[in-house]
Amino acid sequence: MRASSDWFIVGMPYAGFVVAVGAVVVLTTPEYEHATYLHLGVIWLLWSVVAVVSVAVGINRFGRRWRQLRGRIRWMFVALSAPVVFAALLMLPFSISCLLTYNAGFVAYDAAFRACGGPPDLAWGGWGAHITLPTDSDYDRLKYSTKDPLLLGQPVYFCTASDAEAQGYPMIS
Repeated sequence: MRASSDWFIVGMPYAGFVVAVGAVVVLTTPEYEHATYLHLGVIWLLWSVVAVVSVAVGINRFGRRWRQLRGRIRWMFVALSAPVVFAALLMLPFSISCLLTYNAGFVAYDAAFRACGGPPDLAWGGWGAHITLPTDSDYDRLKYSTKDPLLLGQPVYFCTASDAEAQGYPMIS
């Protein structure tokens, strides 16, 4: 075992983090898209796995020679591994949550589609309240958004626009 490969194992999660942030920046759009949850979930899940594996391999490699290593190198390994472990503990549940949110949007839309016998209308409350019909240009981008925890004023499915209007959602032409 060479020392350079040991430090490569320690540095891999840091390089992976930079790559992950770059991928998030490239894949994220300024408009809401349901697929963003898939991107975030997969990217951070992969990074978390790389981080945990690299720390485990580093512990295995350094652990066998722990007493032979100088004190400064031991503490450097610990100091570089601790933030990686902490970040992985945060990003792993976040990535799983993103993947579950992504899936929940499909499940809710499919249930509404079956209940209505076709594409349901989306009704938005609060500021900017309106009804989005399946023929509207934004419909495909927004149809899976009812389970999105970050959207304020989450949309609600209705089988017809008249049902939504009866519940107080305005129809904007």
